Amino acid sequence: MARAASMGGAGQRRMIGFPAVVVLIILIGIGVVAVARTQRDAEARPGLSDHWHSAYGVWDCTDGEGGDFQPIFEGRQNSQGYPYDPEGIHSHSDGIIHIHPFTANAAGEDATMAKFFESMFVTMDQNGITAAEFGVISAVGAECDGQPAVMQIVRWSNALTADPNQPDERVYEDFGDMRFKNDGEAFTIALAPRDGAVPLPLTVNDLVLVSPALVADLSQPEGPVPFEEDIDEDIPGVRVEDDG
Repeated sequence: MARAASMGGAGQRRMIGFPAVVVLIILIGIGVVAVARTQRDAEARPGLSDHWHSAYGVWDCTDGEGGDFQPIFEGRQNSQGYPYDPEGIHSHSDGIIHIHPFTANAAGEDATMAKFFESMFVTMDQNGITAAEFGVISAVGAECDGQPAVMQIVRWSNALTADPNQPDERVYEDFGDMRFKNDGEAFTIALAPRDGAVPLPLTVNDLVLVSPALVADLSQPEGPVPFEEDIDEDIPGVRVEDDG
């Protein structure tokens, strides 16, 4: 009987030990995932230490003959003149989006156009866009040059070298999900025919005033510069004076 009791105790200890090992494995897994996520969030950009700028404009192809840009967003300011900016993505009424996240809610993959719209009191969907500065631009039944016009956001990844006819991205829905991916982008929020011509924002050149580093980047070659071994002898070289 004593032996049976002893065997029962050993079995009970094994039963207790097995769930403990499972719980330990689960806790380790959760810890690994948490560390990986923290590292990913820390490396995601824009981060809390970044201060990016993007040019933007609102284009209405039905305005006038051939379309026109609309007034820029003014947003709202407090008594000290600072813009309403709950997340760190806003504009100073200058046609430039200032992107410097205050919290993780507006950093990395969460640095989106929705945050900008919120701070500027703008709403946009496939039916149109509404802002205090120009009222409502409706896409319902809109046409330009005999083609149906649709709401869209057109993005160029580098505003200073962008070809207006070759944007890097166009979105026709879920506008708030569009991300800010790097410093010096350009965005045209437009009512225009699908895949139609949309101009760059008027403020693209203003980016050099707020992000001088963008100009420095332009001066750097893309990739290694090959050494020219075949030198034309007819080309005059640098003359060195002999001091002796």
